[in-house]
Amino acid sequence: MIPHDEMSEDEVIRQSQVVCDALSDEDEGLKREVLTHAGNRWSLGIVHTLGVSGRLRHAEIGRRLHGVTQRMLTRSLRQLERDGLIRRFDHNEVPPRVDYELTALGKSFLARMVPMWTWLMENAEDFRSARARFDAENNSRYANQAIHKT
Repeated sequence: MIPHDEMSEDEVIRQSQVVCDALSDEDEGLKREVLTHAGNRWSLGIVHTLGVSGRLRHAEIGRRLHGVTQRMLTRSLRQLERDGLIRRFDHNEVPPRVDYELTALGKSFLARMVPMWTWLMENAEDFRSARARFDAENNSRYANQAIHKT
């Protein structure tokens, strides 16, 4: 693990290249697959919900994730379970009762996402400004191109 708090951003970036160069093809694929959870709304939502609330039933997770479909919830839970981030408990009861909770690996994943969310919120205004500036420059550029084509 790279000790980010003890290194400058440039040192972290240089160290990240060393880590990337050391990845085997198998590790590279695994990295991409697991990192999809970091960019997936529902996977992150599930991990966060279980991290904050502890063990929950399938239906309760779905209620807390506004807008998730039953199919997407089930698919996301299965993938998170496959990757070892959550644990599924089937109580073998009728009606069916299934609970989920974070594993140690899932807690570790969540703990590493929080600094990214914090960084995002600290820089949210910079992102909004950059987008507004880009859109203004490019909208006028595209508008001028359209005018000259006619």
